[in-house]
Amino acid sequence: MSKIGWTKYVDGYGNFELPNFLYQTLNNLMKASLDYGTLLGDDDKKLRAYREMVKSTFKDKWIEVAEALKYFDLISPCSCDPSDFCRICGGSRYILNEALSPDQMNEIGLASTDPSIAGKLAEGLRKAHDDLKKAGIEV
Repeated sequence: MSKIGWTKYVDGYGNFELPNFLYQTLNNLMKASLDYGTLLGDDDKKLRAYREMVKSTFKDKWIEVAEALKYFDLISPCSCDPSDFCRICGGSRYILNEALSPDQMNEIGLASTDPSIAGKLAEGLRKAHDDLKKAGIEV
């Protein structure tokens, strides 16, 4: 099984492509499981059934993980067409939430010495982003 270096999923702006990293990690585990299945025997029908079950299980688990991350606003759905490979999301169909970019976290981190100020800044930043999105402006 190939090792996935997490640094490969950091873009030129320092953003960690968390959804793509997790998706590719699970995908590599699935491929390893499929390879191990070939060691089970020579029956083509059983091997095909095994492969389909493994693929289905891993895809379902990715959706489950992605939904949990989406619920906690860690990731957001990508705007790509599900039937095409997307270079933005790497096939995971999700991207890291903009609020978790290093720039956003650094801005909030500067005020973190005073918890009341940090909370107010974070809330104001969320509201500003929401207003910009409603106005159709990408941030």
